Amino acid sequence: MKKAALSVCILAMTAVAGAAAESPGKIIDRYKKSSGGSAVERIKSTVMTGTLAGASSGSFQYVTAKPDRLRIEVEIGGNRVIDCYNGKSAWRKDAAGLRTLLGSEAKSLRLLAIILNNRLRNLSHDRIIPVASGSADVEGRSTNFVELQLNGVSVKLFFDAKDGSLVKLERDTSEGREAVFFADYRASDGVMEPFSVRVKRGATEMTAVAATVEHNRAIEESQFLYPKAEGASLPSDVEPLMKSLVANQERIEELRQHYTFLETETERKLDRDGKVKESETHVYEVTPVGSSFVRRLVKNGNKELSASELEKEDRRIQKEIEDIQKREEKRKKRKDRAKERGEEDDNERVTILSFLRVSEITSIRREMFRGHEVIAFDFEPRKGFKPSNRVESIVSKLAGTMWVDEQARQIARLEARLTDSFKVGGGLLASILPSTAFAFEQEKIGGELWLPSHAEANLAARIFLLAKFNRSMTTDYSEYKKYKIDSDYKLKPPTP
Repeated sequence: MKKAALSVCILAMTAVAGAAAESPGKIIDRYKKSSGGSAVERIKSTVMTGTLAGASSGSFQYVTAKPDRLRIEVEIGGNRVIDCYNGKSAWRKDAAGLRTLLGSEAKSLRLLAIILNNRLRNLSHDRIIPVASGSADVEGRSTNFVELQLNGVSVKLFFDAKDGSLVKLERDTSEGREAVFFADYRASDGVMEPFSVRVKRGATEMTAVAATVEHNRAIEESQFLYPKAEGASLPSDVEPLMKSLVANQERIEELRQHYTFLETETERKLDRDGKVKESETHVYEVTPVGSSFVRRLVKNGNKELSASELEKEDRRIQKEIEDIQKREEKRKKRKDRAKERGEEDDNERVTILSFLRVSEITSIRREMFRGHEVIAFDFEPRKGFKPSNRVESIVSKLAGTMWVDEQARQIARLEARLTDSFKVGGGLLASILPSTAFAFEQEKIGGELWLPSHAEANLAARIFLLAKFNRSMTTDYSEYKKYKIDSDYKLKPPTP
């Protein structure tokens, strides 16, 4: 009898373990079949309208358009809240005003937009990685879950264990963990759509009941663009603004040469599933030398360098300074010769100005960033543009947003992502994948100029057609101090 009971327990445990071990692929394939199979492939856009039930009475509209456009609009008691992603930037309009979303909040809305548009089709094309799966109880309902990740943010999807329908979605927001529950599925154009959507965010809860669901309606791109502010004084063209940045660049470089700072660099190597398999952090003391910077390693991870290691590092630094001196002399001679010939010897300026030729600029607006008023605008590849060099080839595949301090004539923040793969050697040597994205922001130091404060990059590439290169890198800049260097480039202690 005891043996029989033990056998039953073992079988039960085996069954539970088997259910929990179901692969993300199988869970997603069951959902694809239950949601409409091939009929889903024909859906290019979705417009859902309806009302809010219960105490939070009002109306809502939900709009998606492939590949990644999303607009969710809710009106309650005369108050309207809009969350939108337009392929370049994410923005929100609510009681706090109209603003561009930044950081993880913007990334999360973009990931949501891709998932809701493509309904878990072509995850590998969008570089969305399943990082976890298992089983869970959702309000007494048996479900299987899959966690999907893109550029460091994730969403968790729960599917009915029997029919595979999407039951719940979880993601992090600035207001806490958001849970969205889907119910009352009905067929529309062969696709199963939830006519009841309940949203819980912190102590707030509301239920949206759909009255109509329409597929493949032509959606104007203007629905997703950042709204124009009434009465705002804005430049009609950013070209003069960008040219002012170029003209101001030499002065900025001179001012930067008076500051030293700490640079904390973290690199994470990711496996095929997007999980961190190795992480390294290095801390550097950075000192300007001429128009260059030298980095003196002072810490590996949490460990300070030993006296012998610091001595070795100082010898390396001295050699690097000598090399910089030689390069500075050559650069000065080259610049003088170019000036005599009436030529411009600054490739960076050409790159900045070529940005205007390569990109389509939209949604120019004024915003606040780090307590300063800035001009922001979205950019995306200009249709029909044919690049003439490698720089233009890369820029012509970028979409994102730029924030510019008009008064200081400096870039305050820049974020961008590749919209298409960039191939080196026709793809035989390397192919940088569309999931590659980066962000760079600065802060104003001493009321004088904007200096780097944070940078992050998520790089995905395929090397020699086979090997995958997957990295996540962040760099933080801190402890800016005025610095003096004598004519022989001998380092002196920083002055507060």
